[in-house]
Amino acid sequence: MAPPDDEDNPFSGIPFLGDIAALLGNDANLWEGARQAANQLATGGKLEHNVDPVVRHRLSEISRVAELHVAHVTNLDPTSGGRPPRTDPVTRSGWASDALETIRPLMDRLSERLASDQEHGQEHSMDPFAGLLRMMSPMTVAMTAGMMAGHLATKAFGNSDLGVPRRHDRVLIVPANITDFAGEWSLDVDDVMLWVAIREHAMHSVLSVTHVHAELDRLLHRYVDGFRRSEPTFDDLDLDLTALADSADASQQMNTQLQRIFGNPELLLGVSRDDSQNDTVQRLETLLSVVHAYVDDVVAQAGPRLIGGFGALSEAVRRRQVAAQGTDFADRLLGVRLSAEARYRGDNFVAGVIERAGREGLARLWEQGALPTPNELAAPGLWLARLDLPL
Repeated sequence: MAPPDDEDNPFSGIPFLGDIAALLGNDANLWEGARQAANQLATGGKLEHNVDPVVRHRLSEISRVAELHVAHVTNLDPTSGGRPPRTDPVTRSGWASDALETIRPLMDRLSERLASDQEHGQEHSMDPFAGLLRMMSPMTVAMTAGMMAGHLATKAFGNSDLGVPRRHDRVLIVPANITDFAGEWSLDVDDVMLWVAIREHAMHSVLSVTHVHAELDRLLHRYVDGFRRSEPTFDDLDLDLTALADSADASQQMNTQLQRIFGNPELLLGVSRDDSQNDTVQRLETLLSVVHAYVDDVVAQAGPRLIGGFGALSEAVRRRQVAAQGTDFADRLLGVRLSAEARYRGDNFVAGVIERAGREGLARLWEQGALPTPNELAAPGLWLARLDLPL
């Protein structure tokens, strides 16, 4: 990226702000900075040890048991080229780095979408700070992605906590988060690890269905393409300009205020959602709610056979999900975090299909062309009728 010309830099000649704008024009490795931010958030800035070899071995044994039971319940093939997925216990920072690489193509697409709006002659606000945010767009896209990945890594159990399909055949599991959760709820660590392994292998099996993975990718791309650039102003950002009057403290004050607005990714990135996203959001929520409800049903079938305290564990997980609603700002940008209402609709759909057509009928979800529409999600009978299944 070439340094900005003075005529394109609204802060040229202005102390501090002009320095920021000039810095953004340098050829910096933005994604390396994002990775460092993700790791810092994931670890809280503390030293992180590798996964204990004993834990690694135990997880390998548990994962094999989970894989066999999931295969028996679903009859889905989770292999790629005849090879089963590899279960990898990872640290929080390892999960964050992998998550960042997974969402990077989507974030790069968003950055290109915003750059395209700018190149096609949209009028820009004369507000100087809006100009700074516009120039910061590539950096803020990368840093927002890093913040999302790092924040999620502090609680994630495995792949499925991201909500975006991974690009590899590895089932990542975070033993440190499992141990913390088990301790918080006085649960057996091995039981929680087995529960997580069943869920992750079930999710991996569903997303290994080629057309399901492709449809989720397509919807995520359409969702990102629906964003449009908007121009934030000082009023939108609620910045306290008087705090910058004292030049000796201006840098610290600006840093504090920038950290605050980083909590609003849509405003920070200068984006708004296009009305065309509504249909895409409905279809994306429909697909994700059905996938998660199906996976929950697989866990409910396999879990009690293997986990003595399955009921108490499931209740603890449910409360964890409820407590997490609305706390992550990943959903405000990517739209892939399911609300309680969306999960309820997915659960009702799966229960309705099982009641009318049994789990043999439910298994037809993953046939080509059988994914339910938003209307069918609300009325399972419509989906059953389309597939000529018993009502």
